[in-house]
Amino acid sequence: MTSKNKHKASFYNIRIVFTLLFFLILITYSNTFRSSWHFDDKPNIVQNFSLHLRDLSPDSIYKTFFAQPQHRNKLYRPVVCLTFALNWYFGKDNVAGYHAVNITIHILTAFILCITILNLFKSPNLKDKFNGNELFIALLTAVLWAETPIQTQAVTYIVQRMAVLAAMFYILSIYFYIKARIAHSLSNRIFFIIGCILSFLLAIGSKENAAILPLALILVEIIFFQDLGPQKTRRLFLGISVATGLLVVLIGIFFFMKGDPSYFLKGYANRPFSFTERLMTEPRIVIYYLSQIFYPVPGRLSIVHDVIASTSLFKPWNTLPAILAVFLLVGIAFYLIKKRPIIAFAILFFFLNHIIESSIIPLELFFEHRNYLPSLFLFFPVSLGIKRLIDYYRGKKFSMYIIIVSFVILLLVGIGTSTYIRNMAWTTEKSLWEDATSKAPGSARPYYRLAVLYSETGRLDQSMALLKKGISLKQQKPVQSKLLFYNNMGNIYRKKHEYEKAVQYFKLALDVRSDYQIVRENMVLALIGSKKWDEASRHVDILLKERYFNYAHPYLKGLILIRQQKATEAILYLRSALKMSPYSKDTLLNIGVAFSLSGEYSKAKWFFRRALTLYPNDALILLRLAENSLKNDEGDKADEYLETLLSVFGGKRVQEFIERQFKDSFSVPLSYDILIPAIAEKLKKSAVEFTGTTSKLTSCK
Repeated sequence: MTSKNKHKASFYNIRIVFTLLFFLILITYSNTFRSSWHFDDKPNIVQNFSLHLRDLSPDSIYKTFFAQPQHRNKLYRPVVCLTFALNWYFGKDNVAGYHAVNITIHILTAFILCITILNLFKSPNLKDKFNGNELFIALLTAVLWAETPIQTQAVTYIVQRMAVLAAMFYILSIYFYIKARIAHSLSNRIFFIIGCILSFLLAIGSKENAAILPLALILVEIIFFQDLGPQKTRRLFLGISVATGLLVVLIGIFFFMKGDPSYFLKGYANRPFSFTERLMTEPRIVIYYLSQIFYPVPGRLSIVHDVIASTSLFKPWNTLPAILAVFLLVGIAFYLIKKRPIIAFAILFFFLNHIIESSIIPLELFFEHRNYLPSLFLFFPVSLGIKRLIDYYRGKKFSMYIIIVSFVILLLVGIGTSTYIRNMAWTTEKSLWEDATSKAPGSARPYYRLAVLYSETGRLDQSMALLKKGISLKQQKPVQSKLLFYNNMGNIYRKKHEYEKAVQYFKLALDVRSDYQIVRENMVLALIGSKKWDEASRHVDILLKERYFNYAHPYLKGLILIRQQKATEAILYLRSALKMSPYSKDTLLNIGVAFSLSGEYSKAKWFFRRALTLYPNDALILLRLAENSLKNDEGDKADEYLETLLSVFGGKRVQEFIERQFKDSFSVPLSYDILIPAIAEKLKKSAVEFTGTTSKLTSCK
């Protein structure tokens, strides 16, 4: 075959590979396009206004590079943040677009993995050893990796695009490195080296764990391109590996630890495990990750897992065996570098890429998406073994050959089906956290998240039961978790109008952390609900002193001052709130109320009219205008407002509305003594439908 025909055949094969991967992955993930936002999706995307692009100007795009939820002025994963911002620009919070991008990246990563392996077969240590089986092995590796259920947490969980995109650029960088090493011309080599460096930078810009890539490239070089026979070569690459490792550590200390090597230890203050406990626990978790990858049953996958931290080498009992297993696997890998380079590379690549997230950094102990990158080459030796079995039995024992081929087909169908089933758990937040509570009953987080969902849908008693159950269980962040549990317990009682109990729980939360803004805000609302104006005022003063620049704080202070009959003082705070939120109906109304109570009826009218312009035919605004007009002896104007009110809402609805306002602590009381007679008079002159309403209105006084 001529080189031209070989090129055509190769291009045709690549198109077939991409098409197969595209349809297999698309079918497997076809039930995820409507999967809802989950967990960290909301603070990182939905509520992260820095990512909400309104235009594609350079300045707007530049701001997305600093979209970390906690630190707005800090560069944060700019590549992946830009993709989220573009998703928002074109589709706002419609999840379908985000899932489409995640799945597309997953398809591309699987394809790049396949062509990377194809090029690895051209390296000196693998070349001409596989008799034309390269495409089958590479494709099967990519399919097994892409279809395995453990990848669902990276692909279907929208915010984990960070892990997915980092892995895509990571494997692309390896691909360019291999292409540079096997290139025959200097110009091609330079082109691929530039591609390798750019891909590395894009990977780092997606997620910081890609910083380990230089060591992965050294691993590729040592295993596939070097003759390790000479002792001099072994020493040289040992030195290069150590030097590169130290350089990566120093860069990490400088950029991510603020120049302090012990900086990461501070993170253990908010964890239920110590530094040494994490080091002893992670080998157990990594071994469990391997079991999830090679025994991919959906029932073993969850967004949260019950993990008991290892407190010694013998507690729990599998701590020491897991540590020994890790060292044994790594030792076997080093031993097999020359004889079985593919097995050695798969093992070493897996453990190398778990170093950042599964070692000393005080992250949470267990997350399945951390395997997306490390598992890239794990199925490489598996696919090679399957191909050799097929070839061995093809000519010797046809029945066995059929059994093996059937097994491979069933394996692929089974893995794809398991992934499809696992993705069902990601359909809604409720389904995800109900799944997690059944699989991790000893962990507090699923109970908390499910309780929040129940509370939002009005299932308050069920929510409280879950919170009481969850607070007694293991916490990933004990201090923060207690704070959140107490706060939500308080909110449930506040929603039930049991304000005294709500205040008790908010006090417990503030005992845990006194500077937590949200809890103190909720405390103020509970105190207002129980009409404890002086105590509510003291808590608002603390919020104002901290200068959170939240319009709600001066607004609440103004409302409290009105209820304390200090209308003139209230105006100053309400004006401050209005500057921060100029279209707030409640603020406009209460400024008007404050002026009206101060006898400045013309100023009050201006604010009420402004509110009515923004919110036409609003019942409370019309009532306030009528009230203010009656106080100012403008009976004709009051009649106009009341006539509009009754024509829009009818007498019965107006009556119901006034009754609700009468009981509402968060609304300044209306002047019922002048309003109700005026409404009753209007009703007497109205149609039959208002019969009987007059007497009921009178009872609201």
